[in-house]
Amino acid sequence: MYQQEYRHSGISGGNVFALISAGVRTLTRYKASIATWAIVAVVAIAAVTMQNYAQVLAPAGTSAATGPRISSGAGIAAPSPAAASPTPAESPTPAATQARVQAQAPAPVAPSAPAAAPAAVAVPPAPAPAADTNAYTVVSGDTVGSIAARFGVDVNAMLAANGLSEYSVIVPGQVLRLTGPPVAAAPAPAAPAAPAPAAAPAPAPAPAVRTIYVAGSGGQAAVDSCIGPIHFTPTDAYSLFITEHDFCGGWARFSGIGVGETVSIPGYGTYTVTARGQVPLGGTTNNVAALFGGFPRAILQTCIPGTNQMLVIALN
Repeated sequence: MYQQEYRHSGISGGNVFALISAGVRTLTRYKASIATWAIVAVVAIAAVTMQNYAQVLAPAGTSAATGPRISSGAGIAAPSPAAASPTPAESPTPAATQARVQAQAPAPVAPSAPAAAPAAVAVPPAPAPAADTNAYTVVSGDTVGSIAARFGVDVNAMLAANGLSEYSVIVPGQVLRLTGPPVAAAPAPAAPAAPAPAAAPAPAPAPAVRTIYVAGSGGQAAVDSCIGPIHFTPTDAYSLFITEHDFCGGWARFSGIGVGETVSIPGYGTYTVTARGQVPLGGTTNNVAALFGGFPRAILQTCIPGTNQMLVIALN
């Protein structure tokens, strides 16, 4: 009965099912298409989000060219599908990025070299003054006579060139002229009116043992000829007198000998200085005995320059 009604209405049951089946299939295709596009949209959004995180967390050395470009009034440009998921071969390596950064950096400008300082002008040293061959510096033990004999000059001419007299005293360090025009001699100090016996000048420090070499024996003529300290023979009966003229260096040699020193006289013996004093120039052995209370074993004697006294030193 129903089939007849459907036939009469021009729609058969088979057509209805065909239409329903076609609609279901169409709806299924639409759902599949919508789901596909939804998945594509989710993937695109995820890719954009990951790229933004990558730009935020990128290291400081990464070139600005690899990140999204941001300009005034513009948003973040969506990356292309190829840029969203780059392959390992296309990813920029840190070395390549660093090379690009160095290529973009401006080349450093070398500082200009300072102007060269003017070269110092070498000053030639001043020539050393020529040594004066006519001058001589006195050393210990020198006498005018010994210096004159050493350089072959006349002793009287040398005395005149330096303004000295036969009683003048020379000291170590003094500079003497060997020759030259005469110079007025310095006046000898006046002798005291009534010289009283007094101690000789304080002696300078001396070595532990002082050695005096005696040239031989002789009289006053041997003393005056400056042959060195001699054994004065006329007084042998009383004591061993060792005498030297002050003009020949006797004062310089004997004046520094102090009490308590040891004096060695080769050929005669070794003695100890027990006393010092002075007697009148031209005195006698009685003056010596009165000064020392008798005769010591040996006596050193010389004139005191500029006076009429003699220095005598007792050796025992």
